Amino acid sequence: MPKRKQRNHPVSDDEGDSGGEEAGWTQDSGTGEDVVLFSQLMPEPSQSVLPERPGERKNIDKMDREAQEKSLSAVSRMILFRAFEREPIDRLKIIKDAGISGSDRIGSAAFNEASQRLRNVFGFELNRIPKYMENMKGLPAKFKDRHYVLNGAVDDDRGTHSRQIHGVHEGSMIERGFIMLVNGLIFCKGESKGNSMRKILERDLYKYLHRVDDAIPEEPPAQGTSRAKARTQYRSGARTETHTPNADALLEQCAHWDYFVKEKATEENCPFQNLEEGDVLYSMGPRSAMEIGRKQIIAFCASILGEEPDLSMIGEVDDDIKEEEGPDDCVEQESQLAS
Repeated sequence: MPKRKQRNHPVSDDEGDSGGEEAGWTQDSGTGEDVVLFSQLMPEPSQSVLPERPGERKNIDKMDREAQEKSLSAVSRMILFRAFEREPIDRLKIIKDAGISGSDRIGSAAFNEASQRLRNVFGFELNRIPKYMENMKGLPAKFKDRHYVLNGAVDDDRGTHSRQIHGVHEGSMIERGFIMLVNGLIFCKGESKGNSMRKILERDLYKYLHRVDDAIPEEPPAQGTSRAKARTQYRSGARTETHTPNADALLEQCAHWDYFVKEKATEENCPFQNLEEGDVLYSMGPRSAMEIGRKQIIAFCASILGEEPDLSMIGEVDDDIKEEEGPDDCVEQESQLAS
């Protein structure tokens, strides 16, 4: 089957198709070697910030300039600081932490204004989770009002900006490789139940990770042990003596960043029959969908297996995207804002 030629940063027609370029999965690094970018295919289309209430825009416009700037700057800083730490951005919490109370009646307008400032000044996009994920059965409610800052800046049409910012530190490269690997295992070895995300049992995930690198433990840490407590010791970008990450700590950290959704397995949300007490499930998180995307994971898994990407699987993703491109439900948006 032919491979799809789709990139985050399209290549101009005059470049031609030769060598690693013909597949569309690799690009020349400038040293004569083909390299696979962290996210080269288009990720999932995310949703824009919910529209502000007309009344709140009027309230902001009525404020004196100093008070207005103080509120807008506070919200912008809160979003930016959390973005630098890759923290999920909860709209209501941001507004509260910025010192804006409900009685001010400017929250949604201030949040939207801050979103525009991030776009205009830094080229950052503040977006909500993809609609297909929002509509999936069993997605924890906490993700419905979470936002993430995406770096949409490019310095050429070959994606070198993306490669450079994701390849500065060894720890960062290992981290992103780990995220790709775990998402690949979730996608290939996980299962779904009804209209829900593909999920994998934590104990099965560790078995597969151990097969990839025997330095990773074959079993997850037991609760109450020192190894379970060591999960919190991971720090992004820290250099390591080996290329084997602390899987315990990195899984925990990436779940906190929303690259993965981690939840307790129950009869209602678990697609597996062999459920045991204390089982935990992992599935693809909103940040993985928005920064990487299912198409990239499909291509990654196919590359590992030495096969062509399954176009029927790509087609399923395209079908979800077509549904997302329909008109927004304004009633639902207003309901979410009111909450």
